[in-house]
Amino acid sequence: MKKTLIPLLALVAFLPLSGRAQNSESLNIAADQEASMNKLDVLMGRAQKRLSYIMTNLGELVDGNDANNSFDKFKENLDDLQSIRDDIKDRVEKVRDLQGRRIAAWTKEVSGMTDKDMRKMTNDQIDQAKADFDVMDKKLREVGGDANDLTALLQDLKKYFASSFSPDSIKTCTPMIEKARASGQDD
Repeated sequence: MKKTLIPLLALVAFLPLSGRAQNSESLNIAADQEASMNKLDVLMGRAQKRLSYIMTNLGELVDGNDANNSFDKFKENLDDLQSIRDDIKDRVEKVRDLQGRRIAAWTKEVSGMTDKDMRKMTNDQIDQAKADFDVMDKKLREVGGDANDLTALLQDLKKYFASSFSPDSIKTCTPMIEKARASGQDD
C-alpha cells in the first residue's frame, strides 16, 4: 500500500483544483473535491498506521511474546482497520461523485463558447482532467483490491485464532502470518 499511496497522492497534486471561485460551480466543486481528497489522505495514513500495528502484533504472536495480549491487540487493530477502510470507501465514492459533478458543471459552463480555439483549449483541459482522474481512480482501485485481499487474510487469521488459540495453532499458522506480514510490507 505504501508504494502505491505516495504516487497516488502526488498525482492528486496535479489535478487542476482551485479555491472557491465566484460564479463558477465547477471550481467550487473542485475545491470540495480537494478537501475530500485531503480527508482521504488522512484516512489512508491512519489505515497505514493501523496496518503497521497489526504487523507488529503478528510478529509478536509468531515470536511468542505475550501472545494473548498480542492477539487481543491484533483483534482491536483489525477492527479499527476495517472501520477506517469503510470510511475510505465512503470517501472514495464521494470523490468520484464530486468528479462527475465537477466535469458536468465545467462542461456546462463552457458550452456557450463560440470561439473554436477557446472551446478546443477548454475541452482539452477537461479531457486532461478526466484522464488524470482516471489514472488516480485506477490506482485507488488497485490499492483497494490489494487491501481487500490483505484484510480478508487478516480476518481469516482472526477467525482461526478465535477458534483455536494456542502455541501449536500459532506455529501451524506461521506461514499464513508470514504471508500477511509480507503482503502488508509490499503494499
